[in-house]
Amino acid sequence: MSTVSSTNTTQQAAAPPKGRTTAQNIGLILAFIVLGVILLLPTPETLSTGGHRMIGVLAFAIILWMTSAVSYPVSATMITALTALLLGFSPNPEAPAKMMGTANALKLIISGFSSPAMILVGAAMFISVAMRKTGLDRRIAMLVLSSVGTKVSRIYLGVIITGLILAFFVPSATARIACLAPIIIGIVENLGIERKSRVAALLMVGAVQADTFWNIMIQTAAAQNLVAVGFI
Repeated sequence: MSTVSSTNTTQQAAAPPKGRTTAQNIGLILAFIVLGVILLLPTPETLSTGGHRMIGVLAFAIILWMTSAVSYPVSATMITALTALLLGFSPNPEAPAKMMGTANALKLIISGFSSPAMILVGAAMFISVAMRKTGLDRRIAMLVLSSVGTKVSRIYLGVIITGLILAFFVPSATARIACLAPIIIGIVENLGIERKSRVAALLMVGAVQADTFWNIMIQTAAAQNLVAVGFI
């Protein structure tokens, strides 16, 4: 018996990885084709060479992500490498007679990851995971349920109010949704609702839509609002 179980375990461990699908292969090829076509198009007079090439990289990335042609780490590596090469061999905006160089292109790429917005969203993701690990999401969910009841309309209202409260303290819609998502999941789990049900979809989609509304209505709900005030 032990021999059979050990054999089964060995077979499971030695099982070959799942192969690529036809859609993934087509997506990868299509991404490179679209990138090449965009790069071959003439650059508009109002657009820099680097900007033209970045449009191609953007289309390349969108196709990769839509078709799941490669994993996210691989796509990040490919996009970074393409950006460094295409920007590196494009004219420098400050000195058009010279090339930007791959070193400067890499600095430009990496600079985005050190922005306060990236740190804010990253911190919100950590908070979201911590809420799930510690059970805080369930506690908040129970607090919301005990306050508004278990009717779907009241739960939806409770989720919207929770997003409204967060809008005064977290100036990023992405960060707020990252905090709201585990709370909504906690509500769904406490009520025994399936995650793929219409009620769960209503709560999640509704929270996102309401959060967009708070972005417009509350000045501190989005960092871009404070920037826009300076132009008014």
